[in-house]
Amino acid sequence: MTKSKYHHGNLREKLLQTALEIVSEEGLAKVSMRKLGERIGVSRTAPYRHFKGKGELLSAMAEDGFRKLTESLKSVRNTQSGDPVAQLKNTGIAYIEFALENPVQYRLMFGHEIIEQDQTPELIKAAEDAFTELLLGVDVLLKGELVKPIDPLIIANTLWSQTHGISTLLMDGQINKSNSFLELPAILITEKNRSKINVPKIIEHVAEVLLHGILK
Repeated sequence: MTKSKYHHGNLREKLLQTALEIVSEEGLAKVSMRKLGERIGVSRTAPYRHFKGKGELLSAMAEDGFRKLTESLKSVRNTQSGDPVAQLKNTGIAYIEFALENPVQYRLMFGHEIIEQDQTPELIKAAEDAFTELLLGVDVLLKGELVKPIDPLIIANTLWSQTHGISTLLMDGQINKSNSFLELPAILITEKNRSKINVPKIIEHVAEVLLHGILK
C-alpha cells in the first residue's frame, strides 16, 4: 500500500501494528520512526504526524494494549453473572489469556521502557481502566461479604500480582503447560512431558490457595 492510499486514521493503526512486528522480529531497540516509514512505504515525516518520537510511539503501543485488555476483562463482567467468585476467576483467566495471545505488547505494557519515560495521560488512563475492571470484581465480593473486609486496593493488587506472575512465568516457559504441577519443578519439565496449557486449571489451583490459605 502506497502512502497515497493511507487515510489519517488507518496510518496511525498501521504504524502501531508495524512497530509491534518490528519488536517481535528484531527487538525493541530496533524500532525507529525512520524504519517504520520505510517498512510501510510512507515518507520519513509521515510517522511524526501521529507521534512526536519513539517515546510517544511506545506509549501509544502500550495504551493500545491496555485498551484491548480492558475490553477482554469488561467482556467477562458484562456477559457473566451469578457467582461473583467464579466471575473473578474468569477475569483472571481472561487476563492471562490476553498476555499469552499478545506477549510482545504485554511485555511492553509493563516493561521498564514505559515506566522510565514520561507517560502520556492517555496511557495512564488506559492502564487505570484495566485495573478498575479488577477492582469492580473485588467490590462485588466485599459488598456481598464474601471476603474479609480488607482494603479493596490491597485485594486487587494481590490478585493482580498473582495473575501477572502466572502470565510472565507461562510466557517464559517456566510454568510449562497444563499446570507445571506435574510434581516436578517447572525448570525440569521437558518437551516430552509438556501438555496443552490449561489456564483455568492453573487459576483453580492458585485461587484455592489464595482463598483458603496455607495455614491450618
